[in-house]
Amino acid sequence: MTQQIAIGQVKKIVMVISANITSQVYINYFQGITDYLSKKGYICLEAFSDANPAKEAQYLRFASNNQFGAVVLLNISETPDLSRQLTSVRCPVVFVNRYLRSADVDAICVDNYRGGYTATKYLIDAGHKNIIHLAGLPSSVVSQDRLLGFQDALLDAGLPFSSKNIFQGDLTKESGEELGRILSTAEHDFTAVFVSNDMMAIGLLNSLFAHGVMVPDDMSIISFDTTPIVKNARVKLTTVGFSSFEMGVAAGEIVYQRMHAKKGTPRRVIYPATIEEGDSVRILHQT
Repeated sequence: MTQQIAIGQVKKIVMVISANITSQVYINYFQGITDYLSKKGYICLEAFSDANPAKEAQYLRFASNNQFGAVVLLNISETPDLSRQLTSVRCPVVFVNRYLRSADVDAICVDNYRGGYTATKYLIDAGHKNIIHLAGLPSSVVSQDRLLGFQDALLDAGLPFSSKNIFQGDLTKESGEELGRILSTAEHDFTAVFVSNDMMAIGLLNSLFAHGVMVPDDMSIISFDTTPIVKNARVKLTTVGFSSFEMGVAAGEIVYQRMHAKKGTPRRVIYPATIEEGDSVRILHQT
C-alpha cells in the first residue's frame, strides 16, 4: 500500500529539463508550465543541464525509470542517445522551442525561420545591404532556422551571402563581445548585425561602445528574444519577440492532456515572432 501511494505521488511530478536557468526566456517558460500544471494539482521540478546532452539524456532516463508523470524539455539538443531513449520512455514528453528532425514529437515552438527572415528584412528595408549574423550554436535547430531565415532574406533581396556574413557565436555575452572587438578594429563594410539571442546582443552592444563604435549611428543591431536586459540596455534594442510565458502555458496544457489518456498524433504548435522596435537600428533609407 505504501508503495502504491508513493508511485501515485511521483506521477504527480513533472520534470522540466532546462538547458539554461538564468535567461528570462527560460524562466518564463518554467513559470508558464508551472502556472498551468499547479492548478491541476501537479508539481514541477526543474533539472538544469547546462546545455549538456549527456545530462539531458540522464535526466530523461531518471524521470522515465522512476515513473514521473511527464517530462518537458526546454531548448535541449538532439542527439542519438536522446532519440533512442524517446522510443522507450514511459511517460509523455513535450519539447519547448525545439523539435526533432529524426522523429515526430509534441512541441511548442517559435517560428524561428520566419523570425530570422523578418529581422533581416527589417534591416534591409531600413537600407542596410551589408549585414552580418551573430549565430547561435550550430547544433541547435533553433539557431539553424534563424540562420536560414537570415540567408533567405538576403538572397530574396538580391544581396550577396557567403560565410563572411556569419560569425559563429555560442549564445553567451562573451561571443558578442568578441564580435564587437572584431567589428571595431578590422576593415569591413558591415553596417548592421542580426544577433541570434539577447545575451550576445548585450555583449556586442557594450563592446562596440567600449571601442568607440556608436549604436545605431555607426552600427545597427537587431536581436532575437526580447528579454528585460535589452529593454533596459544603454540603447534599447530592436528585437524579434515572442511570448515565452504563453508557450510555457501551452506546453503545460499538452502535458496534462497526454497524461490523461490520450495518445494521439504529435502536435507542433508554432508561435509567431514579431518585431518590437527600439532605438538600435539606423534608417539609411527606406525601401
